[in-house]
Amino acid sequence: MGEEKQNRTALIAVITGIVALLLGLCLGAMIGGAGGYLIGRAGVAKSAVTPALPRVIPTWPRLPIVPTPAVPQTPERLRPGGLIPRSGALIQEVLPDTPADKAGLRVGDVITQIQNTPVDANHRLADVLAQYKPGQQTTLTIWRMGSTHTVTVTLGEHPDNAQRPYLGIRYSELAPQRLTPQPGD
Repeated sequence: MGEEKQNRTALIAVITGIVALLLGLCLGAMIGGAGGYLIGRAGVAKSAVTPALPRVIPTWPRLPIVPTPAVPQTPERLRPGGLIPRSGALIQEVLPDTPADKAGLRVGDVITQIQNTPVDANHRLADVLAQYKPGQQTTLTIWRMGSTHTVTVTLGEHPDNAQRPYLGIRYSELAPQRLTPQPGD
């Protein structure tokens, strides 16, 4: 019976030691956190009194601003089928001395149709142009500042591949989703 009492006393001593160790760690963390907080606050107060060093703000290169068509906000513009086309290719840049430049295309124009093919989610501009050959003449329907125009353009040779037609523009598609599934979708 004495040995059992001795084992129990040892177990209680070990458990008490573990609890004391955990309490000591928690108390030390609290004291350390409070001390760090107070030191940090004192440092902030001190730096508020010290004259600040001049800040050097990095300058980033400015990107060119691409003008977009300026059409007055009217209820007609906002209704379905209004003035701004829902699909097409918005011209963001017309490269100099290219077929587009010679045909009079401008930044902000929206190409809505090539011959009788609409430029939309199912007929991307690059895909429609790929059906032509360099030197061929085609008709573009464009939207410009609220009205539709027809422009005739003679396609050139692509700088990277003389077999591909070239218009000479940078553009973004206005129709982000395909309306019907395509092979490979």
